[in-house]
Amino acid sequence: MIECPHCKHEISEEARYCSHCGKSLTDGPEPNSKDKRWRLPIITPVIALVVVVVALYFVYNHETNVNAEVLEMKRKAEEVALAGELREAEKLLVGAIDRRPEVEALQTELQHVQEAISWNKELDEVSSLLEEKSLKEASEKLSAIQEQLRQEDSKLLLTLIPRMNEMDSRLTLQEVNQELSKITNVDELAAKLDTLSDLNLEEASKVRDKIFEKIINQSTKKAEAAVEEKRYTEAVAMIDQGLQYVSNDKKLIQLKERIQQEKEAFEQAEQQRLESAMQQAAQDELRNQTQALEVIDSSITKDEFGDYKVSGELESVATQIISTVSVMYDILNKDGEIVRSDSAKVYPNYLNPGNKGKFEKVHYELEEGEYSIEITEMEWLVE
Repeated sequence: MIECPHCKHEISEEARYCSHCGKSLTDGPEPNSKDKRWRLPIITPVIALVVVVVALYFVYNHETNVNAEVLEMKRKAEEVALAGELREAEKLLVGAIDRRPEVEALQTELQHVQEAISWNKELDEVSSLLEEKSLKEASEKLSAIQEQLRQEDSKLLLTLIPRMNEMDSRLTLQEVNQELSKITNVDELAAKLDTLSDLNLEEASKVRDKIFEKIINQSTKKAEAAVEEKRYTEAVAMIDQGLQYVSNDKKLIQLKERIQQEKEAFEQAEQQRLESAMQQAAQDELRNQTQALEVIDSSITKDEFGDYKVSGELESVATQIISTVSVMYDILNKDGEIVRSDSAKVYPNYLNPGNKGKFEKVHYELEEGEYSIEITEMEWLVE
């Protein structure tokens, strides 16, 4: 029999377990309290060290992840900001600052983004003024913004340049469109085409079409007015001026052809009129020289004193003024014999075409009898 080392009861020597307490009889005896006290000073620091190391690992891992997230948010914010998505960039930077408020670079980036947002609001006001057709106010505000941004040194603000250029183009477009109603000169209209040449706005093509249409209308209107006054060469020049800018316009091409046809017809008619006028002038000249006067009346009468008075009336059928008219006549007796030949002056001295003149002369030496007169010749000067 042996004694159980655990409960001190006697048990069989062959037993492997105590029949009283059930514990194994093969295990060594439990360490005494002295052994325990010896082990504790060693185990406690080890455990603490392990805990600290694990904690530091998790802290380091967490901080590393936060840094990576913040850097990614900063990178993404820069990317979207340069793409013009300023509100999204602001949101990302605010989130990054929440994680790393001590990083000054994030604060600086946020300040730049918020400045850009502020400038965008200024450009929104310019856009509103353009929509309201307040062009003067829009121009002044846009110029002020451009001047201030020239003094800034931020690559982010450079992203506003495309929008400022768009505003500038819209302003130019509206100014041109507003001026068109006052312009009637084709060259001035063409100058506005040059102004629009660098604008890529969709509305610019509509204004170009409007200018082309006005060039066509003005060229047509002025050419037609010149044709009315028979200034055909000038009319063709006006059409050619318009065709410099709208070279394929069928309306102008057809009008030019019609004007050239009218010009040729007019020149032919003018030549015919000139020839006819020359013929008429020759005829008139011949008449003025040979048949300028017609006799309306002529007579010889005896007055109360027994003298005989020759008188008569003539009419000018010349085409020019004639003067110094003289009438030569014969006095015939009742047998038709010439008893006297004489002449008389016609008055007034100057006769316009269609005017009438008179002449008279008294003969004292004629014997008593019956007489008649016959005008034999007339003389005059053509003025």
